[in-house]
Amino acid sequence: MTDDLTQAFRPLSPDPAGPPAPPAEPPLPDLRAGIGRLSRGLIAYGIIGVIVALLGLAALVYVNNRVDAAGDRVSAAMDPLATTLERTASALHDASTTAQTFSVTLDRTEEAVSSAADTIIGVRSNLETLRDVLRAVNILGLTPLGPAADAVGGIAGAIEGLDSRLTAIADGLVANEASLAANATSLGQLGDSTEVLAERLRSGVVEESIEDVRIVIVMMMLLLTALTIVPAVGALAFGVWLRRELAPG
Repeated sequence: MTDDLTQAFRPLSPDPAGPPAPPAEPPLPDLRAGIGRLSRGLIAYGIIGVIVALLGLAALVYVNNRVDAAGDRVSAAMDPLATTLERTASALHDASTTAQTFSVTLDRTEEAVSSAADTIIGVRSNLETLRDVLRAVNILGLTPLGPAADAVGGIAGAIEGLDSRLTAIADGLVANEASLAANATSLGQLGDSTEVLAERLRSGVVEESIEDVRIVIVMMMLLLTALTIVPAVGALAFGVWLRRELAPG
C-alpha cells in the first residue's frame, strides 16, 4: 500500500466566509399605473353606458307616446269606417234582392215572349189560310176578293220571321236570367263578408292588436335598457372602488 492511502483523515476546515447567500429576487412590477388606467376605463364605460341607457329610456317614452297617439287615431277612425262598411253591406244586400226580383221578372218575360212567338206562328198560319181562301173565291171567272187576299197575304208576309226573332229574345232572356241570378248570389255573399268585417272592426280587434304591439315594443326596449345599464353601473362602481383603493392612505 502507498503512503497516500495510509495517511490519517483530516476534516475540512469550515469556510470563514460562511454559507453562500441565496440569489436575489427580481423586484415586483408596479401595477398601480395599469390599475389606474383600468379604473378610468371602467368609469368611462360606465358613464357612457348610463348615458346610453337614459337615451334608451327617453326613446321608450317617445315611442310609447307615438304608439298611443296612433292607437287613438285608429280608434277614432274605426267607428266611421265600420259605419261605412255596414252601409255598403246593406246596399249590396239590397242589390242582391233587386237582382233576384228582376231575375223572376225576366223569367216571366221569357215565358210571355215565347208565348207571343207561338201566337204569331198561329196567326201567320191563319192569315195564309185566309189568303188562300179569298183567292179561291171565283164568280163567273172573276176573283172579287183578290185585293183582300193580297192584303191578308201582305200582313202574313210582314209578320213572317217575327216569331224567330221573339224566340231569340226569349233565349237571351234565359241567359240573362242565369247571369243575373249568379250576380245576385255574388252580391249577397259580398254583402255578408262586408257585414262581418264591420262587426270585427266594431269589436275592437284592431285596437287590441295595436295595444299588443305597444306592449311588445315597451318590453323589448326595457330589456335592452336593462342589458345596457346593468353592466354600465357595475363597471362604474368597480372603477370607483379601484380609484378608492389606489388613493393614498
